[in-house]
Amino acid sequence: MLYTEEIFECIESAEHINTMLKHSNAYHEYRDSYIEIAQNEDVQQLKRDFLKIKMQYEEVQRFGRYHPDYTKIMMETRKRKKAYDMHPDVILFKQKETHLQQLLDEIITIVAHAISNEVKVERGNPFFVDHICSSGCGCS
Repeated sequence: MLYTEEIFECIESAEHINTMLKHSNAYHEYRDSYIEIAQNEDVQQLKRDFLKIKMQYEEVQRFGRYHPDYTKIMMETRKRKKAYDMHPDVILFKQKETHLQQLLDEIITIVAHAISNEVKVERGNPFFVDHICSSGCGCS
C-alpha cells in the first residue's frame, strides 16, 4: 500500500478519535469497572471455578451424552457460569462494557455512513441491530 498524505491525515484523525474515546466517561467507567472485578477476590474465585468446570465441560463435549458425567458436568457448568454472571460487580462491568461498545458502534456507523449509506457495518451485538442495510443481510 502506498501511503499518501491523505492516508496519514486519516490515521491522525483516527488517533485523535482514539484519544477522545480514552478521555470519555464511558471509557473511564469501563476501565474502573474492569479494575474492580480484576481486584475482587470473590469474582476471581467465581471465574476460576467456572474455568475449571469449563475444562471438564470441553472434555465431556468430545463424547456428548455418552460420557458418564454428562448431565452432572452440564448442570455444574451452567450453575457456575450463572454464579459468575450474576455477581453484582460482573453485571455492572458488562453494562459498562456494553455502553462502551455502543459508543464505538455509533462512531463506526457515523464514519461508514459519511462515505455511503450502503457501506456495511458490523456492530457489537447482532441481537440488538436496529437498522438493516439495503441488501437485507442485517449487518448495519
